[in-house]
Amino acid sequence: MYSDPVFISISVTDNASDPDRMIGGEVPPTDWRSLEPSCILILIITGKVIMNLFIFRARQSYVSGSLMGYCCISLAIVDFLLLFTIYVIHYFQDFNLMGFRFTTYHVCLFTQIVSHTYGILHVPFFLASGLDYYLTVVLFIRIPCSRLLYTACVVLLWTGAFAYVFLSPAASLELDADQSSYQCNFYISSQSFYLSISLVCSVLLLLILCSFEMVTFLKSLKVITYAESTVVLFSLPTRDRWPVRGGKCFMTALLFSFLGTWAPFIGLQIIIFVLCAHIPGYMDMNVPWLYFMNSFLIAVSFGLKYPDLQVTEKTFSRDPFIGWKYCVLPFMDAEHNKAMSFLKESPSSVMII
Repeated sequence: MYSDPVFISISVTDNASDPDRMIGGEVPPTDWRSLEPSCILILIITGKVIMNLFIFRARQSYVSGSLMGYCCISLAIVDFLLLFTIYVIHYFQDFNLMGFRFTTYHVCLFTQIVSHTYGILHVPFFLASGLDYYLTVVLFIRIPCSRLLYTACVVLLWTGAFAYVFLSPAASLELDADQSSYQCNFYISSQSFYLSISLVCSVLLLLILCSFEMVTFLKSLKVITYAESTVVLFSLPTRDRWPVRGGKCFMTALLFSFLGTWAPFIGLQIIIFVLCAHIPGYMDMNVPWLYFMNSFLIAVSFGLKYPDLQVTEKTFSRDPFIGWKYCVLPFMDAEHNKAMSFLKESPSSVMII
């Protein structure tokens, strides 16, 4: 298991294929004197900030409706603050502010601090959001002052992570080390590596367990155009019964909806594992990765709640990427959920992704 911080140099261009390199050691740096690390960092983090804006713009629906949504917003804010800070330092090169002297060395230093902080927040974000969905979806508990509570929880997580980085002896040794003008070492998250493997393996295992139902669904696949949108229809086996019963059938419906959006991302994760690619912490923690975990947790919550599905429109809107409504609707008992407005639609034993 990982116990010590692992750092990677930004000047690395040739990643070895040895699997052990994923979990230990520092990669020997090469000379990139032709391009300063600060320029590379500004370009990379600028691209990350633009990606954050694009995601929030593309999926505006209820971005902050859950704890994970607040985590995504906070991550985007920290990304922007990091970009602004290193750009100002890179532009002025050497200046004093409130009695503190800032030089180009601090570009590496601040990015190292943020990178290490990102690297230890994967599991806390995952567990905190999992608890949130367990309470609100599985137990169906209404949390009072949820926005204030989510904000306080996110601030607490970030504060604890930054405190750990500054108080950790191993991290302090690395952050205080004398850096040259062209070398900059960054933390590689062990949490991200193990968590990513766990999620991908869980999806693949479920895909194997529901392989027969998957084939049945694929045989009934239809693609139609409705209201100027492309709709994928899967006829369920029991067309004359509402709601549809069957745990495996429900899991298959959830899996189809999940893979319909995140299959390319899962493929990217598998490629990273195969190539043993080194991803610095400031790149590894990103908004798409958090939304991937968000969709996974929502699917798990629906699976734990089945067959007593009691969800609201607000629950469905917590995932701005997947329309869980039409996936879960055929499995909900309309007689016991008449108060829910979205169940006023005429029942149809089809799944829509």
